[in-house]
Amino acid sequence: MIDWYGVFHNALWVLGLAIALASLSYSDWRRRTSEPRIGFRAMLGQPGFQAVFSLGMVLFCAGLALGGASWWQIAGWALLAFAFTWLAFTSWRRLRRPQADGVDADDPGDESDQS
Repeated sequence: MIDWYGVFHNALWVLGLAIALASLSYSDWRRRTSEPRIGFRAMLGQPGFQAVFSLGMVLFCAGLALGGASWWQIAGWALLAFAFTWLAFTSWRRLRRPQADGVDADDPGDESDQS
């Protein structure tokens, strides 16, 4: 008989790790092909990367928490999952927030004043 619970929690952590590694790979490719080229640390600090990577890590931690053998393993993975959930939420909010420097993204600046 197939252990569907085992299939579910193992598929969850494999999917989460695949999302996290795919976000690393995609962001590194974007970093290498962009002009001007940005550094690896700057790429890791971008909210778009952090949101997707954290979502993958939430799934990874949740899958390992569901497959934990003892209470301290479950508690540790659940704590990490909540931490990555918070990081994903704050990164997503930074993506949705308007520019903090007071300049509108649609405002062309000094170009509209020229005649």
